[in-house]
Amino acid sequence: MLNILAAILLFGFVIMFHELGHFLLAKANGVEVTEFSIGMGPRLVSRVWRGTRYSLKILPLGGSCAMADEDTESGNPNGFLSKSVWARISIIAAGPIFNFILAFFFGIIIVAYRGYDLPVITNIVEGYPAEAAGLKAGDLILSVNGRRMLEYQDLSMYLQLHPEEELEIVYGRLPEGQAEDPSAWYQKDLSYETGTTTLRTIYNEETQSYMMGIEHYSNYHPVEGLGKLLRLGWHQVALQGQAAIESFRLLFRGYVGADDVGGPVRIVAGIGQMVEEIRPEGWFIVLLNLINWGMFLSASLGAVNLIPLPALDGGRLAFLLVEAVRGKAIDQEKEGMVHFAGMMVLLALMIVIMFNDIRNLIF
Repeated sequence: MLNILAAILLFGFVIMFHELGHFLLAKANGVEVTEFSIGMGPRLVSRVWRGTRYSLKILPLGGSCAMADEDTESGNPNGFLSKSVWARISIIAAGPIFNFILAFFFGIIIVAYRGYDLPVITNIVEGYPAEAAGLKAGDLILSVNGRRMLEYQDLSMYLQLHPEEELEIVYGRLPEGQAEDPSAWYQKDLSYETGTTTLRTIYNEETQSYMMGIEHYSNYHPVEGLGKLLRLGWHQVALQGQAAIESFRLLFRGYVGADDVGGPVRIVAGIGQMVEEIRPEGWFIVLLNLINWGMFLSASLGAVNLIPLPALDGGRLAFLLVEAVRGKAIDQEKEGMVHFAGMMVLLALMIVIMFNDIRNLIF
């Protein structure tokens, strides 16, 4: 029971932090916030303070920041629509930005504790593309299709998100003798040769994934310096956010099925299972894993919300940016119809995802 509770609290905290961004920027711009709620559905606890109702609702998977005149202008000088377009942009953008801030904070904690793991090849698997492409054990993957690989996680995620694509790989190779020790790559002022090769990943039925044919044994190294720590912490945020957006591309291309898309129920179940499995290792390890999940959830929520689709923050920002450019707002009724249609589609999608989550958990 505690594992599910921990998962629900983490999920709720990430969403609450998103809504907190909207709330704080609304208050800073003098917008009347009618209700700030954590959760969805009927209220469990509610209190009005300084004109805003603060509510805790029965379903802990959601939240909202309701503002006066958010959709229809009534002449309220403190209403959302009465504020300048740039004030409204700042309020809407604050939700995803706060998610990135939270994910960045979590990312710094994770990197500070575990260090970083360079994408050094440990072994080459016979018969796979990496062998034919001339890669060797001890090589460091520097970039793939122009994207720099800072950690092995970059490489593994890129391969998952770009199946069957031609990959141009730039690698580094140490002189004979040094290549046997992967730790050599963590030394400063190294002298090494670079090379470029191309390959395509192939599907492995056993692992059910696309592989290039390399093995990697983790070799985490402490981070030296605050600057590098901050850079690697932000890199974790960018990596998770980018993966969330690119997953949609795989969905439309048919590499990801509808049953593979997880919603709140599956996420909570997954976090709960993780807590249950690693709890014997101690609550400190559990906390670190929860922080890692929090980083993933917060970065993903921030990135997905910036997609310019109706009903998402990105869709509202798109309308506001058009207004800023043309100097005139789009007709509120037409914009409202677009957002309402988007909300209906989003709700339908959430119902389908929740149904799949529950079905997969039961069967």
